[in-house]
Parts: sequence; C-alpha cells; structure tokens
Amino acid sequence: MKSIFDKLSENQILSLLLDTSYLPFALSVFFSQIAFNMLTIVLIFFVFYLTSSNFSVSILLFCILIPQIFLSFIGGIVADMSNKKKIMVLANLARAGVLLILFFNLKSVLIIYIVALVISIISQFYVPAESPLIPSLVPKEKLVPANSIFGMGLFGSILIGYVLAGPAINTIGRSSVFILLSFIFLLAAIFAFLIPNSKIKQVSDRVRAGSLKKSIGEELKESSSILIKFRDVGDAFFLLIFSQMIIFIIATLIPGYAKTILEVPAEDLSIILFAPAAAGMLLSALLIGSFFAKSNKKNLINFGILLSGMVLLLLPLTSRIIGRDIVQFFNLLLPRLVELNIFNFVLVLAFFAGFANALIFIPSQALIQGNVPQDFRSKIYGLLFALIGVFSLVPILIAGGVADLLGVGAVLAIIGVTILFIGLFRIREG
Repeated sequence: MKSIFDKLSENQILSLLLDTSYLPFALSVFFSQIAFNMLTIVLIFFVFYLTSSNFSVSILLFCILIPQIFLSFIGGIVADMSNKKKIMVLANLARAGVLLILFFNLKSVLIIYIVALVISIISQFYVPAESPLIPSLVPKEKLVPANSIFGMGLFGSILIGYVLAGPAINTIGRSSVFILLSFIFLLAAIFAFLIPNSKIKQVSDRVRAGSLKKSIGEELKESSSILIKFRDVGDAFFLLIFSQMIIFIIATLIPGYAKTILEVPAEDLSIILFAPAAAGMLLSALLIGSFFAKSNKKNLINFGILLSGMVLLLLPLTSRIIGRDIVQFFNLLLPRLVELNIFNFVLVLAFFAGFANALIFIPSQALIQGNVPQDFRSKIYGLLFALIGVFSLVPILIAGGVADLLGVGAVLAIIGVTILFIGLFRIREG
C-alpha cells in the first residue's frame, strides 16, 4: 500500500492534489471561476437576447473592463499589503450578495450593466490576490505543475460554467440562475477560508509602512522596472495581455457567430464551442503539468500562438471548407456519426483553440511567478489586468461595431492572420 502511495506522490500534480495546503486554494479558485465564467456567459446571453446587438454586448464588456483599467493596480497594491486569504473570502461573499439584485430585476439592460460594473469592481481586488498566492503554497520547483492544476481548475470551471450557462437558464429559469451563481460564490468563500493560515506569509510592518508612503506612481515605476529587468517576465506579461484581449474580442463576437454563421441560438454555443474549447484547455494543462513541466516555456508559448492563429482563421471558413467536393467525397466513405459537417468541424476547431490557449497561459504564469519577488507579485498581476483592460477596450468596441457592419467572419479572419504573423515573428526572432 505504501509503495502505491509513493508512486502517486511522485506525480507532481497528484502530490499537490493530496496537499492539504494547496487543495482548498485550488477548490476555491475552481468554484469562484465556475461562478464568474458562467455569469459572464449568462449576462452576454441576456444582453443579446434583449437587444440582438453585438454592440450592446460590447457595452457589457466595457462595463467589466472600466474598473479593471482603473482599479486593478490599486487592488494589487492592497493585496501585497494585506492578507490574500481574507481578500479571497470577502470578495467571494460580496459577489454572492450583489448577484441577488438580478434575481429581482432582470428586464433592464441598464440594471445588468450596473451589476456587471459592481461585480467587476469587487473582482479587481480579488484577482490580484489569487494567482500570487500560489508561490506561498508550493515550492518553486513545483510552480509549473501548480499552475497546471490552477489552469485545469480554471479551464475545468470554464467547461462547467460555459456549458451549464445555457442549460441552467432553460432549466431553472432566467432569474433563478442567479441564486445558483450566488451559492457557488459562497462555496468559493468557504474553501478560501479553509486555506491554512500557517501558509499565508504575513506582510511585515516595515513593508506595509513602506508601501503606504509610496505614491501610486512610485509603485507603478517599481513594478514596471521588474518587467524591464527580467526580460522573460516582460515577455510573458505582454503575451498574457494579448491572449486575454483576443478572448474578450471573441466573447463580443460569439453571439453573432452563432446567429450568422452557425445559425443556432446563442445558448447552444455552450455545447458547440465552449465545451470542446474547455476540454482542449484541460487536456493541454494536464499534458504540460505531467509531461512537459521541464520543457522550454517559450517553445510551448510559440506553438500555442501559431495554433491559435490557425484556428481563428479557419473558424469563419467552416461552411466553405465543408462545402468542398473532396470533403463530401470522404463523407460518403465515413459512417454518418463521424462524417464531417459544419458542427463537427467547429467542435474540433474549438478544442484546438482551447488547447492553444493553455499552451500560452500556463508557461507565462509560471515565468511570472518564478521570477517576480513576493512583495511585487500582486502589483504585477494588478498591472497586468489593468493593461488588459486598457488594450482591450477600444478593440472590443471596434470589433462589435465592425462585426455589425462587415460581419463576424471578417473580424475573426483578421484576428487569425494577425496572430499567425506574431507567432511566425517570434519563432524567427528565436
């Protein structure tokens, strides 16, 4: 029996899942992300249902991004001076309470925008406290598998949250879905509370006093200098900004893609796009944590960028590809269950989109956490999310408007070509 346990412990992912210090953190992140990702999709569905406009969805994402731009870095400063565990508990409780507003009023797009804004404000203090807690819970040599578990929890929550969004609305009703989301946020708060206090590194009075004396400008200057000093950290930092910016833009276009290209209700995207994408993320995270933990992180990232570009370029061309004579010829030779049609093709593309996203996300996270000093981790993440908001804001508004004018397919193709060029340039530069 002991030998079996020893073999399980040799696997870094399994050993971390057996760690009573890391497991409550992972479960808290898992449930928090389920609620947040499910909430995002539910709100997108409701706004598009009420307005039938891609631009209205852009405004929703605008409400989410505005606090991110102005408060994320401040949230990072607060997290570096405070107990990150307490922030995680209180933020999840606060989000659970705010969501109850939509249980009583869901017919006003304005109310949806206001609730999204408030949830986003709370999240700007939660997010900078989340990922930077990982290095306090695990040794440096386990950062890649720890981030793989973090990624699996994140991507698994996307799988569950996105897939459940449509069915939950149809099953328990549009208002009642917010009771469910509040309960899930409450579970996240409970698991955060169970993180052992002994693992939480207390901020010294000297560091806290020093931070209080500094202006936001000084904090920003010191944090920026770290990105310049550690080139790999800066590279990973801006890659995370770029990848999240693309995700926001695609989220804006998803309802229109469902309506104009796939010709299905937006709620059906839970199964057609989100489920296979999250499954791809999960598999990629598992492979990285189990087999590629010691691989060159830049090579993993570059492959993920190229794969992302190819997928986005192919997405708007699905009907043309399926309509080719050679595809129809092969379909005659295949059983009906596995023949290639537009929905099967989109499932495959979505899977590889998720796979590629994890290849960028996990190595980039590990690079940042492994090289940034403890007293700056939350500020770096706060700066990261602030810049994600800054760089995403205009493209999101433009993407929604351009998609309404030129079509979703044209915007997806432009994004795909841009990402491919970036990937090829990075490989050429070495």
